[in-house]
Amino acid sequence: MPRFQDISIKRKLTAIIMIASTVALLLVSAGFVTYELVTFRQTMTRDLSTLAEIIGNQSTAALTYEDQKVAKEILAALSAKKHIVAAALYDKDGRLLASYSRGNNPAISFPSRPERQALRFESDALVLFHPVWVSPDFAGTLYLKSDLQEIDERFVRYAAMILLFMLASWVVTLFLSSRLQRIISRPIFHLADTARAVSGTKNYAVRADKHGGDELGQLVDSFNEMLGQIQRRDSELQQAHDKLEIRVGERTRDLRAEIAERQRAESALKQQFVRMSLLNQITQAISDRQDTDSILHVVLRQVEDHLGLDLGLVALFDAKAQTLNVAALRVKNSLLAQKFDLHEGSVLSLAETGLQRCEQGQTVYFADTLKETAAFVEKLAVTNWRSAVAVPLMVEGKLFGVLVAARLAADGFNSDDCEFLRMLCENVALAAHQARLHTDLENAYNELRRTQATVLQQERLKALGQMASGIAHDVNNALSPVIGFADILMKGGYGLSPDGKKYLKYIRMAGEDIAHIVARLREFYRAREENEPLQHLDLNALIEQVADMTRPRWRDIPQSKGITIEVRTELAPDVPKLAGIESEIREAFTNLVLNAVDAMPRGGRITIRTRVVRHERGGRHPRHVVVDVSDTGTGMDEETRKRCLEPFFSTKGKRGTGLGLAMVYGVMERHEGNIDIQSEPGKGTTIRLVFPVRTKLCEDKEENEKHAVIEPLQILCIDDEPLLRELIKEILERDGHEVEVSDSGQSGLDEFRIARERGRPFDVVITDLGMPYLDGRQVAKALKQESPATPVIMLTGWGAFMKEDGNTPEQVDGVISKPPRSRELREALSRFHPIRGNSRTHRK
Repeated sequence: MPRFQDISIKRKLTAIIMIASTVALLLVSAGFVTYELVTFRQTMTRDLSTLAEIIGNQSTAALTYEDQKVAKEILAALSAKKHIVAAALYDKDGRLLASYSRGNNPAISFPSRPERQALRFESDALVLFHPVWVSPDFAGTLYLKSDLQEIDERFVRYAAMILLFMLASWVVTLFLSSRLQRIISRPIFHLADTARAVSGTKNYAVRADKHGGDELGQLVDSFNEMLGQIQRRDSELQQAHDKLEIRVGERTRDLRAEIAERQRAESALKQQFVRMSLLNQITQAISDRQDTDSILHVVLRQVEDHLGLDLGLVALFDAKAQTLNVAALRVKNSLLAQKFDLHEGSVLSLAETGLQRCEQGQTVYFADTLKETAAFVEKLAVTNWRSAVAVPLMVEGKLFGVLVAARLAADGFNSDDCEFLRMLCENVALAAHQARLHTDLENAYNELRRTQATVLQQERLKALGQMASGIAHDVNNALSPVIGFADILMKGGYGLSPDGKKYLKYIRMAGEDIAHIVARLREFYRAREENEPLQHLDLNALIEQVADMTRPRWRDIPQSKGITIEVRTELAPDVPKLAGIESEIREAFTNLVLNAVDAMPRGGRITIRTRVVRHERGGRHPRHVVVDVSDTGTGMDEETRKRCLEPFFSTKGKRGTGLGLAMVYGVMERHEGNIDIQSEPGKGTTIRLVFPVRTKLCEDKEENEKHAVIEPLQILCIDDEPLLRELIKEILERDGHEVEVSDSGQSGLDEFRIARERGRPFDVVITDLGMPYLDGRQVAKALKQESPATPVIMLTGWGAFMKEDGNTPEQVDGVISKPPRSRELREALSRFHPIRGNSRTHRK
């Protein structure tokens, strides 16, 4: 249903008139009905009061005499009044005397007591209580009740009349409004039709007709004036539009030309952006690479993929030889690659390539290789590459190399391609040059690191030698009685059992090995001197000896902890004797066995093998002897395996010194052998010692001791260690010498002077170096001042270091290292006194 605002003006006017007339009629009718109802109620009240007055006057006698029959007859007369519903008479005491109901309806009830004079409208009736007087006395009360049906009937009649009048007025109003509204609606409809015509045809020359001088006439005049203004403006706008069309056409032509130019520039810029992106991509790809070959191959692959090259080649320039060395080569077609007779590593003479201008930094372009005569370009033409460009790789103004690009089509490169390759080569040259510098720097760094490692090793060895110098004196003093008295016991007939002699020999050997270790610490990695005395070495016997000597460490001590370690030897019977230092080899084997024991905290097996290696097929003479010491212990990782030979490197914590394997390595170096270590975590370790076989051997020390004994001498021995004094005295007296001992430098000088005064001077003086108050140097100096001809032999724990450093005092004629050996004492004395003969006398 359309809204009231949306319906036509004609209908709006008709509806407004109809509504106004209806409302007016309803108001008039409501007023009329209201007036009629009010006046009718007043009339009804008067009529009922008059009726009550009449009946009351007629009932005075009946009330006075309380005659019910008469009273009922009087009330029965009310049946003529059809609206009286009920009536009743009450005596003066208020008792019901007589009653009447319409139609004798028993459902009607009467008040039990009369009210005072009263008149009221109830919902469906009019009730009246009228007092009856018999002057001057009160006789009783009359009760009347009338229904309101007459009012309802009158209201219905009024409503019907109003409806009829309204229908009639609607018809009349509708007829009149349909005629009268045209006075207003017709001009409006005409104005609307004119507006629709103007809007539809855009003809602003149309005008609306004026029907009067009222407001509608004024509206039509304003509308026509507005159309006139619009017509003028439309004419002006059309003229402006025509001019604008002309200008737009001209501007469109200009824009089309500008767009075409921008498209060309955008295409060029896009191509340049692609090239720059490619250049940036190549630069990033080679920035993280540090080797020249990788850089060159990456560059050729990128330019082949993005520039569509059929051939890419980079050759590095050798300025001295004036050659180009092909370092990287990529051919797109595999068939052409087989046909092309150049490959990576080929060398081209610069003069034969036709690329001499590249040395001055110029790009060389061959539009058609068939027209060129250079040998290199002819090779390109034979392989069907018709165009090529060579771009120099310049570094600091010098030619570093040349990049050659080729395509199958003639004149296949434009200026943009050449410019891009030139820019690319600037970055490639810098990257390749930096890669070469990085390689050179890395090599120099590695060499420096090796040099530093060597210097550090020397510093460590120097520190080790200094440490050895500090402990040598004390260790040698402590070892001297052990070795000396063991030697005396072995050479004397003290009734020792074979096992006792064997164990005593082990004690002496262990002491001599310790002394040898201390003496060798200072010269840790020195090479063996040519004239150093060597002995016959039986490696199998040494291995058995080491296994026996170390038995407490690999059997007894572990068994006390519930651990079982087994030592197995697999010794080849044809192992020849070697030339070497027995104590050093025994020390090396001992260190390897002890290291193997430490590597098996939960037990295991140690296997020592020997075998002979003959390099020549069918050769009779052995070239090397190999000793393998294997264990089933924890093994070593690669980093530990690489460092295990370094001095002071240890994985045992406070239990290790880091010198065991380092000393083994030093022993093998001095014996011109090799050491190899194979180990994996959890799979054990095998250390392989390879000894060369020599035929030149020195005599054993036992044979050297079979020399002549000198004449008995009177010897003074000065030492602050009581055991050393007794040891030297015992050794010398067993050779027949007379020995006097002193416990300090000053007492020794006193003994020497007393002997001279008695006419029995000492033939030789043996003095210690490190003594309190008056040391060995001061004693020697004083002795030489008093008796220059008396030989002075210095006995000291620093003897080996003093000989090596050339630090022997001028007043000393000989130096003997502690612990003293009888052989060394005899050799020293024999240098100063004549030989007595081959026989020996021993004074007990």
